[in-house]
Amino acid sequence: MTRLIVFDFDGTLVDSRPLIEAGMRHALDALGLPHHHMEAWLDCVGLPVEAGIQRTFAPLGLTVEQVLPAYRSFGHVEHEAELIRPFPGMDELLRELQGRGQAMAIATSKRRVPLHRQLLQFHWEGLFDPIITPDEVTHGKPHPESLDLIRQLTGRAAHELLMVGDTSFDLEMAQRAGVPSVAVGHGHHAAEVLAGFAPLAYAPDTPALRDILLALAG
Repeated sequence: MTRLIVFDFDGTLVDSRPLIEAGMRHALDALGLPHHHMEAWLDCVGLPVEAGIQRTFAPLGLTVEQVLPAYRSFGHVEHEAELIRPFPGMDELLRELQGRGQAMAIATSKRRVPLHRQLLQFHWEGLFDPIITPDEVTHGKPHPESLDLIRQLTGRAAHELLMVGDTSFDLEMAQRAGVPSVAVGHGHHAAEVLAGFAPLAYAPDTPALRDILLALAG
């Protein structure tokens, strides 16, 4: 049996950083905070948004209930079509993998409704099964529940999955679930951070990721 490739979404398949930054600039302005807090926020990208806000703003004395409405008032739906794009070559890679009969899934910190909308935007509906979002689990990344649920749904052992992600949260989740992982470098966390979670390989770009997946997935 070939491995099931489990992809993260933001920072792994698509470059959503422009949208994330625009939304946080809007929130910081609404809260009267300087933009240098953006760096701490970007370090938390990859967590469910509530957890990321908690980590970023609790040291400033602010609660999720105070920050989340400001962040969501940006109007992400109106801007996502212009500010989210697949990484160069990613659409072609996914189509190639599909053509080879490769099984693919998603484990993401993005909620199901916006994820579904964006999958439709890129014509990626039907490529991934199962799709696990924070709406399907009690504990988000880096807790291993998302990968444990994929194992339960597919009947696969941990070594029959391959997690592909761009953040330490993806790789820690995989490590805790006993699932091998591949780190990608075009997302949110630096190579030296990702290396600390012992991925099988590191892909700085999509062509490198293609070579790695073709070698490891079979």
